[in-house]
Amino acid sequence: MSKHHQDIIRNFGMANMLTEVGLDKIEREYNIDLRKGAGQEDRDEKYYPQFEAAIRNEAAQMAQHYEIFYCLEKSIRGIIRDRLQEFGENWWEEKIPEQVKTEAKKRHEEELGRGVTPRSYDLLDYTNFGELNTIINKNWDESFSDMFSNRDAVRNVMTMLNTLRGPIAHCSPLAEDEVTRLHMSLRDWFRLME
Repeated sequence: MSKHHQDIIRNFGMANMLTEVGLDKIEREYNIDLRKGAGQEDRDEKYYPQFEAAIRNEAAQMAQHYEIFYCLEKSIRGIIRDRLQEFGENWWEEKIPEQVKTEAKKRHEEELGRGVTPRSYDLLDYTNFGELNTIINKNWDESFSDMFSNRDAVRNVMTMLNTLRGPIAHCSPLAEDEVTRLHMSLRDWFRLME
């Protein structure tokens, strides 16, 4: 499959995520369930009800933002992997900045040392969002200039998204203005890929 077709499929998936966010907003505004409880059948009914209703409601509102960021971050990692694998099997060693490699390896080793199931054996999965921006910037000319319209814009949009990621990743509610900013930043991200 060509890069162009992969990009189209990836954009299609993210556009669907944005549509879901819009439907979630309609569900909340009109207090309706368009999906007939989809995704809630696996909820822990022993412990979950013991949390305050206000916290559960806040969690439900924040879940949609987490899902968007999950998809966004995974898709950016996929873009990076797809683009840099074109340089061969040693792309990680040759194309990733030293500090990013060092931090990713450190995080992976810390996780192994805790005795938990590793999230991955791919060190790219141990990079944080800011480091993804660094990887794209370092490899701009060879790998990303033909995919995105403007290097500074990619850096700025990813910096804004990283700022918005903080409350989502650390269980704090997003203010209404920041929800709007998140959606605008996502639109900017996809516009950069056109």
